[in-house]
Amino acid sequence: MTTLNGRRVMTRRELMAKYDLSLTYLEKLYRERASNGHPEALTTDGRELVWDAVEWRRWYKKLNDVSKLDSREDLHDRTGVGLSTLARLWGDRESNGHPQPEKVVGNTMYWSPKKWDAWYKNYKASQAWRTEVDDSGNPEDRITLAEAARVLHMNPTSITKYPTRPPKHWPEPVEEETTETGRVKRWYRRGDIWKYAELRERGGGGRPPRGQSRSDRRYPYDGDPRLEQARAAVRESPDTSTAQLAGELARAHGGTAGTWSHIVRSARQHPEG
Repeated sequence: MTTLNGRRVMTRRELMAKYDLSLTYLEKLYRERASNGHPEALTTDGRELVWDAVEWRRWYKKLNDVSKLDSREDLHDRTGVGLSTLARLWGDRESNGHPQPEKVVGNTMYWSPKKWDAWYKNYKASQAWRTEVDDSGNPEDRITLAEAARVLHMNPTSITKYPTRPPKHWPEPVEEETTETGRVKRWYRRGDIWKYAELRERGGGGRPPRGQSRSDRRYPYDGDPRLEQARAAVRESPDTSTAQLAGELARAHGGTAGTWSHIVRSARQHPEG
């Protein structure tokens, strides 16, 4: 370990190795030191910044103290709300007012139980009038039209004409296939069906990203601001694995590494907007 004036100090490379953190995450923590209390660098060792090892360890331990906070799994265990529902509620935070996490440690977000419970109580009250919808499963799942009907608690025959005569807010399929008999098979993103159910009940609202309608979407996450963040990360680190980039993006911007993996894959397949 490096010493400076008799004090044990650590460089970023040493912090990365000791605490198993990425360079991107460490740089983000230091940039945000005005709000998170990150210790100031003591001086430079050559071209590298160094920090007092004991001071940094104490700060990082305090930063990661989540003993009075709830992760998504904690919320699930405590309230009984499904993990997929909790993920969807977070994904729709811009429209439903979901609280921001108090802390993000690695890929895991943590919320104040008191704040989250108060928000969820109000959210449930505002949604009491909604038609029952099956909110189990992963929002990124591809499902058939018949499965979409089951999600919406509708008879499959009642939505067979939706693809050709779509009602307001009906999403575009993410994939289509024409069989040898000429029949068109379509698959939809489960999350898009959930969003349709919500907008159908509201009778409006819920603008897609950047004013773009779903019928204009050219590929997954087209128009989503997160796609540009993923593209920038891919350009900066083209040889970094999708899983590692997804983890770093989740830590930097919130959300789950699983969702960011889908976004990064779309960014690699469609590097230009």
